[in-house]
Amino acid sequence: MSDPRPCPVCGGGERRLLHRQRFLEGPLGDGYDVVVCTRCGAGFADGVPSQPEMDRYYAEQSKYSYDPAGGCESPWDFARFEATADQVVSHLKSKEARILDIGCATGGLLSVFERRGFPNVTGVDPSPECAEAAARLYALKVRTAALSGIRGWTERFDLVLMLGTLEHIREAGDAVRTAAGLLAPGGLLYCAVPDTEGLPEHPGSPYQQFSVEHVNFFSLHSLDRLLGSCGLAPVDRARWSVEWRSGVIEPIASGLYRAGPVAPASFDAATGPALERYLEISREGDREILGVIEAIARSREPILVWGAGSLTRRLLATTRLGEASIAAFVDGNTHLAGGTLAGKPILSPGELGGRGETILISSLAFREEILGEIRGKRGLRNPVISLTGEKPTGSEGPRETRAHP
Repeated sequence: MSDPRPCPVCGGGERRLLHRQRFLEGPLGDGYDVVVCTRCGAGFADGVPSQPEMDRYYAEQSKYSYDPAGGCESPWDFARFEATADQVVSHLKSKEARILDIGCATGGLLSVFERRGFPNVTGVDPSPECAEAAARLYALKVRTAALSGIRGWTERFDLVLMLGTLEHIREAGDAVRTAAGLLAPGGLLYCAVPDTEGLPEHPGSPYQQFSVEHVNFFSLHSLDRLLGSCGLAPVDRARWSVEWRSGVIEPIASGLYRAGPVAPASFDAATGPALERYLEISREGDREILGVIEAIARSREPILVWGAGSLTRRLLATTRLGEASIAAFVDGNTHLAGGTLAGKPILSPGELGGRGETILISSLAFREEILGEIRGKRGLRNPVISLTGEKPTGSEGPRETRAHP
């Protein structure tokens, strides 16, 4: 585990341990401590890699190039993008506003702004594959750079977007200062992150927010404090929710900020209790999963585990899944397929033809999408079970998505 890090919000060194998150062969280490800063109340992951190591990971192994979908974001992603644009456009003075999206992935959010009549959009992302997909899908020019690579830019923007970015960045204060330095006079910085305070109401899969990539756990209070420490005051802010995947609701905290007088910082009293309740709910939700895994491990029936990401690596590190008779793993992420996990090969979905093992779908949020690929796109007739013990026989398309700012 890496050395302790200061609190990303206030820089404090004292923290209270809530949980140890573990992964087998995690791409960013074998796990981290989930802690709460005792000085300001913010939540974060302690013992994570350095920022340069994280930058390399996102440049070389980004899953946000959406390879299985040809680079296209999902209908659920676009529902979130439309809700984001709804929050922002009324604050822009002109359709000629210069807009920069930091961590833009394949450019879906910028394409929404273009469709709404804002032509001056620019994206930046550490992944070259994301830049290629943005050019191919939306004719958008996305520059390839980590945050450290944009500090010397001389351009200035009327709006800088950081959507689903700050929870991934170890040096969050540096990231905000870099983004603020790109603002034109009077310019706005928009930040949106998973809302820690809302997790008990919308917990999703057990421990889902503690992925290999999430290293900061913001409430709106801590987000305001981080931005305030960089001289940015809130212009507008919201706690809202959106359907992230079929049946999975994501709570979001977001705000628009501008340079100006900042209110005195106060203690975040919401994050600690919210994380403790989320952990309790996650432990309860894991019980059913643990029962399924115990049965699989006892049966010694050969299985294919579909999914080689955070959830599977957590289960391999913390349950008897590693004792099961796993023939191979399957994953549509081209950065994973062709590698190994726990000494077993990771296959691409196209390599499953002719194999008859039972498939364990090791995902809850993406279960219906994976099932649709198994039964629909691939036409596979393998027995299929889920981590909840169900044996689905059909597939469903995405439901209509609705965002609720």
